[in-house]
Amino acid sequence: MKKLNLVLILLLFAGFVRISAQTDTQANVAMIKKNLADSKAKLKKYEWIETTTVFVKGEQKSVKQKQCYYAVDGKLTKVETGGSNQEKKKGGLRGKIVENKKEEMSDYVKKAIAKIQTYLPPSATKIQKIYGEGKTTVQILEPNNKFKLNFPDYNEAGDILSVSINKPKQKIMVLDVSTSVDDPKEKVVFNITYGDLPDGTQYAAKTVLGVSKKDLKIVIENSGFKNAAGK
Repeated sequence: MKKLNLVLILLLFAGFVRISAQTDTQANVAMIKKNLADSKAKLKKYEWIETTTVFVKGEQKSVKQKQCYYAVDGKLTKVETGGSNQEKKKGGLRGKIVENKKEEMSDYVKKAIAKIQTYLPPSATKIQKIYGEGKTTVQILEPNNKFKLNFPDYNEAGDILSVSINKPKQKIMVLDVSTSVDDPKEKVVFNITYGDLPDGTQYAAKTVLGVSKKDLKIVIENSGFKNAAGK
């Protein structure tokens, strides 16, 4: 009888833990969705500078700056500023070969940056869909404090969007993405560190994408936030 009672207690405890974990995950997903929605709405009153730096084999190859703001129609607008620079072209046959390689790399960089933008900001609708399908997994980074929620197949089959959060502060800390750019078999990973503005608005402060096979690194930083004219 005692053995039976112990089994029943263990089963009840296991059920309680499972329900508690499900409740915590649901609350964390809800927090992420609310944070994304609130920050997206608040960002519309700001303008800022986006700086994209490209490194090849550890050497800086280009820097592009864009002024970012939300237009009247609600669309994010980016206008290139005078703070951009690129390497000068070289002449001769050797120069043409170098330029061809640069063009190939430039095309890849454009695709990579475009891919990054499909994850920024994450879609609350997609996150809810993945959670609703029971695909979300949770990693404990720091008990009762920091967690990482993984959302597989976020944009396409095989990719993963991971959101690390500080639960007590109700803040997103980092996004990690595993995806591909050209070849689905060649995975690339990039991470986005979130920052906070004085009014609590969160934004993608720094994005770093590295492609070891191409000796390529792309760094995108957002800074210089201020109230947009007329807002």
